[in-house]
Amino acid sequence: MSSIALISTHNPEAIPYEEKLIASPYDVQIWIDYIDSVETALEPLRETVRKKKGHNDQAFKDTIEALSISRVILYERALRLLPGSYKLWKAYLTILMEGFKGTDESYYFKVKTQQQMQEGNANSISSKYTTGNFTILRSAFERSLVRMNKYPRIWSLYLTFLASFPTEITLTRRTFDRALQSLPVTQHDKVWPLYKEWVLKHGADETKVRVMRRYVVFDPAEKEEFSDLLHSLSRFGEAASVLAECVDDPAFISPKGSSTHDLWIRLCDLCSKHPTETKAHVDFEGIVRAGLDERSGAYDGKFKEMEGTLWCKLADYYTRSGDFERARGVYEEGLEKVGRVKDFGTIFDAYSRFEENCLEAKVAMGDDESDDSDDDSDGEEGKVEGVEMTDELKELLNIQQGKDGNDVELALARAEYLMERRPLLLNGVLLRQNPHNVGEWMKRRDLFLNMEGDAGGHLPAINALEDGVKTVEGRKAVNGFPSEMWVALANLYEESKDIEGARRTYRRVCTGREYNFSDLDDLAKCYCSWVEMELRLEDWEGAMDAAKESVAVPADYGFQGQQRAGGNKKKGGQVQRGLHRSVRLWNLYLDLEESLGTFESTKSAYLKCVELGVSTPQIVLNYAAFLEEHKYFEEAFAAFEKGLGLFYFPQKHAKPIWIKYLERFHERYKGTKVERSRELYERCLEKCPPEDTSEFMMQYAKFEEDYGLAKRALSVYERCAVAVPEEEKLKAYQLYIAKTETFYGATRTRPIFEAAIAACADADSVKLCLQYSDLEKSLGEIDRARAALKYGAQMCDPARDPVFWTRWHDFEVSFGNEETFRDMLRIKRSVQAAFSTVNYNAEQMDGQVKNLTDAEAVAMIEREEGLAEGEGGSRVSGFVSGGASAPVAAGKRKASEMGANNDIAALERQAQKIREAQNQEGDPEGGEGGDEEIDIDDL
Repeated sequence: MSSIALISTHNPEAIPYEEKLIASPYDVQIWIDYIDSVETALEPLRETVRKKKGHNDQAFKDTIEALSISRVILYERALRLLPGSYKLWKAYLTILMEGFKGTDESYYFKVKTQQQMQEGNANSISSKYTTGNFTILRSAFERSLVRMNKYPRIWSLYLTFLASFPTEITLTRRTFDRALQSLPVTQHDKVWPLYKEWVLKHGADETKVRVMRRYVVFDPAEKEEFSDLLHSLSRFGEAASVLAECVDDPAFISPKGSSTHDLWIRLCDLCSKHPTETKAHVDFEGIVRAGLDERSGAYDGKFKEMEGTLWCKLADYYTRSGDFERARGVYEEGLEKVGRVKDFGTIFDAYSRFEENCLEAKVAMGDDESDDSDDDSDGEEGKVEGVEMTDELKELLNIQQGKDGNDVELALARAEYLMERRPLLLNGVLLRQNPHNVGEWMKRRDLFLNMEGDAGGHLPAINALEDGVKTVEGRKAVNGFPSEMWVALANLYEESKDIEGARRTYRRVCTGREYNFSDLDDLAKCYCSWVEMELRLEDWEGAMDAAKESVAVPADYGFQGQQRAGGNKKKGGQVQRGLHRSVRLWNLYLDLEESLGTFESTKSAYLKCVELGVSTPQIVLNYAAFLEEHKYFEEAFAAFEKGLGLFYFPQKHAKPIWIKYLERFHERYKGTKVERSRELYERCLEKCPPEDTSEFMMQYAKFEEDYGLAKRALSVYERCAVAVPEEEKLKAYQLYIAKTETFYGATRTRPIFEAAIAACADADSVKLCLQYSDLEKSLGEIDRARAALKYGAQMCDPARDPVFWTRWHDFEVSFGNEETFRDMLRIKRSVQAAFSTVNYNAEQMDGQVKNLTDAEAVAMIEREEGLAEGEGGSRVSGFVSGGASAPVAAGKRKASEMGANNDIAALERQAQKIREAQNQEGDPEGGEGGDEEIDIDDL
């Protein structure tokens, strides 16, 4: 009744709610509306107090306190009737938490005496609920959890409340555990973040470890953080174990973004720096070897890129453990197994530093022992300066008195031996990268030969090449040929005076066919080296037997033309079966036969080579020369014929055989067998390519001149001029004309000139026209000479070929008249108009003008300008009489129009010199003699 009066005094709406509750006391909504009405009444009062800002607001504060107490009373009444309502409990605990946070925190850590409790507010309820008593609030949470223990939100509020008290460590930890036990696993994610944050901030070391160990079972992604925690607490063994689990789990994703490589490096660093602590928890060597071994499948070879680092970490692990011999073994194993130069450099540098440190420690230990002996003998004197041998250094070196001693020389020898072996170890790395690298196997042989002591010499080099020939496959060989290794292996046996071993090596690869070459020439090289070795040893029979064996035809070899499927590697046959078709071996065998064999055996060898179709043009020529040397000339010619049966036109190899054949035939018979010689030439020219025709035609014509008829010689020259390529026709016709003129006179060359002009290109025809004109002029046939010039003028552009027109101009000056001169100018204009639409590049134009000298250019320009100005006839005689009256300016303009690059001043000086020469030597009045002095040919 007192509570109702307390509420109704400040809240007039309380009476209707009380009446409703009498009728329906278990209606949750009525209780909530009733409590909301109290909250509604509180809001205006709080706003009023905030506005007055402390001025005479005690009455309002009393009212607010009374309504707050009434609200708490209403929650307690409601929850007494409805203890299972989550909504009521949630709202009630939230209200209590807000009131708790609004009080002074120092209050909750003070212990109140009984007297202080009695001196408080007379109303005990106000004292409990308005000051935020910790016990009351905790009691409310505990009462709520009787029914609400499956609601994570209630637990979250309770745990947040307890976590704010640093002194309640045990209570808070147990409450967290209760929450995890009460809630299902699917809702633990609401509790564990709070638990983790609290325990890392306020928990003891052991508590942190145990809680985090449980947490990583729930969330494995937190293993990395758990490992960091263990590492910070110096629990290195457990930290390494957790990191190993992270690395082993392929599905592990680091919340911090760390890759598997980063985790692996951290694990290696941890184990290598703390080998004693991690040895019981992690098999570090097993993990490292599993990561390095691609065949194990444990890590799918994902750590091969850090192979050198892993070997160094493993060696460092044993070094810090004090097991130096085991560390050396790891370094050696790493150098023997890594397959990349980068990893090799990493391991070798670490290994060399390890040996240097051991050497320095040994030296320091020796200095320390000498200091100790000096101190014992001279105790009263001061301590001798030196390096102090600490316990840590002794433990590092694992020195045991009476066992290891101070073996400085051994440590120094180890360091030096390591540096000496570096090239050999690096060569091993390159061979592991590509075991079919022939060049590296040869380099390995050289390294062993250059090494001193028992580790080097011929025997290790032989063993290295034996491994090489067993490893390298013919089709995969790079940086050399497999035959180089076999030859080098036999040479090593020969150098070591083991001749039988060298022969046994050649028999293995040649006769026994132990190695499957991919190229026929490789096996041929081995046979050649075998023969050369026998020759060096002066075993002529052995050399001959090896050469015969190399070219022997297999018994099951069916010759078909020049190829057979069994000896053709492109068709799947074995390469070795076609060895008897090797040109290299046949050349060697034939040389041996000529040097060591008889005439019959050599001849038989050549015949067999030709029959097999293996011979080359040089072999044919050698065969013929061999027969000629022994005076078998007809058989030599028969050898030429057999060679021509293999190499015939249009093959390029037929030309040297024909040249030598004809040369030897002429030397032998000269003019005694003319018809046979003609038949040979006709056979040669029948299918000879046009580019080679001229050479044989000249030789044929020369033969006819020496031993035949002039008519036949000229017919050959004519055939030559017709058959040769376009670019050689001019020279061929000129030679034909010269020979005709020699044999029959100049008049017989007229039809040849006409045919040559019709057959040659325009540029060549113009040259022939000039020559034809000169011929007719020498014969006094001026009209015929002029006709030749007229015909050539149709193909000669004045802009490109001024020499032709200058020659015609000089011809008309010497032999023409005004009418013929006008006719020349008319033809020149018409030709110039015909070529006006033709475009030439600057190089062509410049090249034509540069062919003239400065004097020629000036004279030509002056003549052209004078002709243009004196075309009407009044000035023609003046130009013909010397041309000196033509203006120099006009000459400059003409030179510019033609594109000449001559300097204008140079042209003026040259023109002046010409004028002076004309005035001194020619007729002062400008007769024909003056014009002759500046003729283009004289210039």
